[in-house]
Amino acid sequence: MVAPDEVRLTRMLRIGEFARLTGLPVRTLRFYDAVDVLRPAEVDVRTGYRLYALRQLECASRILALRRLGLQLDEVREALTSELAERQMLAAARARLERSIVRQSSQLVALRARLAEAELALTDAPVGIRLEPARWVASVRDRLAAASDVSELFLELRRGLDRPSNGREGVLWERCVSDGGLVATAFVEVPRSTRARGRVSVFELPSVEVATVRTVDDDDSAELGYRTLREWMAREGHALQGPKREMPLPEQPGWLEISFPFRAVAPA
Repeated sequence: MVAPDEVRLTRMLRIGEFARLTGLPVRTLRFYDAVDVLRPAEVDVRTGYRLYALRQLECASRILALRRLGLQLDEVREALTSELAERQMLAAARARLERSIVRQSSQLVALRARLAEAELALTDAPVGIRLEPARWVASVRDRLAAASDVSELFLELRRGLDRPSNGREGVLWERCVSDGGLVATAFVEVPRSTRARGRVSVFELPSVEVATVRTVDDDDSAELGYRTLREWMAREGHALQGPKREMPLPEQPGWLEISFPFRAVAPA
């Protein structure tokens, strides 16, 4: 973060400059404004530009530190209200992390045992073919700096629904050809009558034939699953038809289904 004394103390900061000084993307600052975590000091009534005060640089730094420590946005908002609240939120985050470590350690032991017993090779994972049914979904789409940022989309998605949803959820992945950036659509299955707010939209995800692979839900395993599907597509002479999909498997916690919508390519 750039020190505050490097900027003139007599003026407000527009969102782009504030983003540069804090290291927070403009998209994130807009989102933090929408969820009342970091509101601009002023909004120009004529232009609608968000303006930030120099004193908010310290607040932004504090938010970054709390997020790195694993606090959720609701907890960050509460932590900013007082030192006592911050200690309480940090204690809650510590307890949650400790529980997660115990749970994941047990899961890792079980996973290693299963891999050793079955000699599971993800590169040889069977490719399944099925007709993915049409489903009504609520979704948020955005360009991401990293795949992990999709968690922010799911938070925005949940806040934009008029009612909680326990339907299947997943991500549609696209890659922007022009700059190599990721474009993701986070979605959750909802009733057709669902109403949405903000950037959340409700639409019918059409039925499509997909090739699928199931993998452990971690980066390395998922990449092997993607490679398996790409090799299968090339071998069978099929072409991708629409965004790739990732959907957690409710019946197999810790596992993920990767799907490639495809169409057969006619021989030349």
